[in-house]
Amino acid sequence: MIRAVRQGARLLPVLGRNPAVAARWLAGARGAQAALVLFLLTVPVGLPAVLEPALADMYPPIRTKKKLIGPISIPTTRTDPRREERRRQVMAGAWSGGLACIALLLLAALPKAVACAEQESAQREERGDSLLGQLPMQSLELYRSALGLASDPEHKAALGEKIRKAESLLARASVVAAKEWNVDALAFPQQAVELDGTLIEPVAPPSPEPGSPGAVVGTDGRYRLEREVGHGGMGVVYQALDTALDRAVALKELPLHLTARSDLARRFRQEARLLARLSHPNIVQVYDFIEDGNRLWIAMEFVDGGTLADAIDRSGALAPTEAMRLGRQLAAALGFAHEQGVIHRDVKPINVLLKADGVPKITDFGLAKLLESSVHTQEGSLLGSARYMSPEQAAGRPADGRSDV
Repeated sequence: MIRAVRQGARLLPVLGRNPAVAARWLAGARGAQAALVLFLLTVPVGLPAVLEPALADMYPPIRTKKKLIGPISIPTTRTDPRREERRRQVMAGAWSGGLACIALLLLAALPKAVACAEQESAQREERGDSLLGQLPMQSLELYRSALGLASDPEHKAALGEKIRKAESLLARASVVAAKEWNVDALAFPQQAVELDGTLIEPVAPPSPEPGSPGAVVGTDGRYRLEREVGHGGMGVVYQALDTALDRAVALKELPLHLTARSDLARRFRQEARLLARLSHPNIVQVYDFIEDGNRLWIAMEFVDGGTLADAIDRSGALAPTEAMRLGRQLAAALGFAHEQGVIHRDVKPINVLLKADGVPKITDFGLAKLLESSVHTQEGSLLGSARYMSPEQAAGRPADGRSDV
């Protein structure tokens, strides 16, 4: 046991360089896990239950007399101060001893974990050697995973050399395929390679498809899409990075069937400028309007707390105090927008975003109006969500601020 602990202490630096080994070590330290469970079941709960009666017997209450008037006095008792002091000492010793024991068991388990990881690394390396000639890509993946498990410096150096060899084979294969099929490249090597006396430079991968993660939008590729966060009738919303200001934004692509005509694009631009003026703490701020080819986008403030609809789905109906708190802020946002002459027309929980601190923000503010003006909605047509629609909207009559309320 002592020898294993010493070996484990010497191997501790390995964990910082090999996260995969650290994870396997913590998962496989059965003795330390059992000791931790036993410790948590006994020291915080069981020990006080046994300790308190024992301390009460060792340090009984101190009986004294309190003098009132002249010879008259009354008996009193007080807790012996040594009892609390001994209790703290015993608990501190139990916690220190228990945690030290768990730490020693963890150290003792480390040499075995490192040996097992090294053995698995060797197996993966051997498997990679057998595939190198026919499947260099699979071989490269095996070498890289073996490198994550290796701890011996010489073994790691050998694996690094094999990784470079596999990468070179992959690069050669891509160039040969390119010559055979008369294309630029079928693979994208990360470093220059020499083939038949010719230096082949790295080939850049193709740009992502428009609308897919990694694609860029706007002048000089200012916005880079990272992931889709929502979609619906009003379009698709992505989390994106504003590379000019280094901040996260929500980038909404407006429906393609509404952006095919140039006159509609002009209307969208005009309406987006109006919406950008709605600066209120409870309204999602519009930052930018982007035309990229035949695609139209609106860049907005990114709120990462989910929607009010999501919160209701998770926790059920809101408490009255919470409903009043949110309602007060949303009413203030609606009042501000109505003063600016902007009507939402589709107020509902899914269009209310929540910040991490619980502050609500109405999104798609004015977008319904934007879409309506662009398609020249006439009296008698419907725009909105049936479940949340006001009576005059359901009847096809013109809506105003009262419809939002």
